[in-house]
Amino acid sequence: MADANELQDIRDRLAAIEKRLGITYNSGGQAPAPVLPPPPPPPQAPTGEAPVVHAKPNIESTIGAHWLNRIGIAAVLVGAAFFLKYAFDNNWIGPTIRVLIGVACGVALLIWAEVFHARGHKLFAHSLDVLGTGVLFLSIWAASQTYSLMPNGAAFAAMTIVTIVVVSLALRHNSEFLAGIALTGGFLTPVLLSTGVNREAELFTYIALLDVAALVLVSLHPWVRALGVAFFGTLFLYIGWSASYYSHDQMNRTIGFATLFYLLFGVVPLLRRWGEHKVGSTVILLLPFANAFVYFIQLTNMLHDQQKHLAWYAVILAVFSFVIAAALHLRGLERDDLAAAHVALGLGFVTIAIPLHFDQLWITIAWLGEAGALLAIGQRLRPAHRKVFNVLGSIALGLGIFRMFFIDHFHDFERPATYALAIAIFAGIAYKTQRVGLWKFAVFALNFLAVTELTLEVKHAFSRSAIWMGYGAMLMIVGFRRRNSYIRWLALALLGVTILKVFLYDMSELQRIYRIGSFIGLGVLLLAISFAYQRKWITMPEE
Repeated sequence: MADANELQDIRDRLAAIEKRLGITYNSGGQAPAPVLPPPPPPPQAPTGEAPVVHAKPNIESTIGAHWLNRIGIAAVLVGAAFFLKYAFDNNWIGPTIRVLIGVACGVALLIWAEVFHARGHKLFAHSLDVLGTGVLFLSIWAASQTYSLMPNGAAFAAMTIVTIVVVSLALRHNSEFLAGIALTGGFLTPVLLSTGVNREAELFTYIALLDVAALVLVSLHPWVRALGVAFFGTLFLYIGWSASYYSHDQMNRTIGFATLFYLLFGVVPLLRRWGEHKVGSTVILLLPFANAFVYFIQLTNMLHDQQKHLAWYAVILAVFSFVIAAALHLRGLERDDLAAAHVALGLGFVTIAIPLHFDQLWITIAWLGEAGALLAIGQRLRPAHRKVFNVLGSIALGLGIFRMFFIDHFHDFERPATYALAIAIFAGIAYKTQRVGLWKFAVFALNFLAVTELTLEVKHAFSRSAIWMGYGAMLMIVGFRRRNSYIRWLALALLGVTILKVFLYDMSELQRIYRIGSFIGLGVLLLAISFAYQRKWITMPEE
């Protein structure tokens, strides 16, 4: 019996294996060979070439094929450099021949790099590209600055040609690395050929052309690193020029060029659908903030004594940010965080413009309004992108509340309107939030503001006690009707403060008639609430 069970177990296991392999039996009981997919064909080599099998390199092959090769090239270059220096020191070779040798070596290195590109040795080819570009730039620099063999204009044109050649190589090989090298060389050209003379228009026009070239590259390929080279290269040259040559009489022209640079980098989000490319997504999200920050710092430095003009620039920047956000939205929100970032940036500039242009009350109202807008926009975004708007909205709300309590001096209707706006914002937070802790804070804040405003509107101490009692009763009723213990606890806390005020202040400071009214009113209210609790009106389920 045991043998029969073991045999059946073996049959069951065999049947399970056959089922997994897809083996079926024909009518004769014979099991045909399982039908398996054919193995993939070996990679086809080009006509006339044998198939290449790529084995996983080991340490020995890496050292022998790569590192020794690079060290050998470096040794040859160093040896050639020592030979040339020896020849220069002994006047074997004149300045013209020296420059021609350098240019020939640079061109040869670029051509050699193309050979390695064709063979698929990308990293090694890039190394040769860097060497060749550097040798060409240094040779042209030496011809102009050291040996005076060519004027600065001709040297500038020669370096520009080298930059264009490397850009074309970058496009040919679809290489972001080469694009970055080309732009780096382009931005170094004014530094290498500087004559110490202020040529603002020529310098900034050249920089603008480089930035346009970078934008063309970015529109064709998602090369955010090359874009970073252009942004920081522009910033580097601008700061260097400004520290050495800027004066107040150049302000209008300088602001014009700074605005041009800002606009060039400001339209980057519209150049392509960045949502389709994960590479550099953080860079594209941060670029609008960095671009706007740098531009506004430049404006602040030039317009530090003209706050009204600076305020209008802030408004214009806000409008531009809103326009970019609208354009992204109309094109289709492939990345709602990018459009939302521009909205946040625009609202941020509104925040900056308000204290620069307005005074006192309107600053608080504008900040509160901005806080409400930021929080409302955040509710429309995905949870992953909502946090930044909630943080910005909370900051604006905190600034508005701080000014409202400690800075502003209100007149007539101003205080009720300002408090009403703040209360409405907290009411909206309480209505929309799904977090219990945030809901409790918002409910506490709106009731605290309401009681504070009502208290400030009355001057007589008895009226204040009456308001606190009435508001506490209202809160208690709402707590009963909403079956919410938190609201009832807020009511009890307010009534506790009222009790302390009546017994500690009203008893000694108020006239007899108001003193009587305070105690009788408080007593009746407390008895009514006590009766409600005794009737067990709160035994219903709590939210």
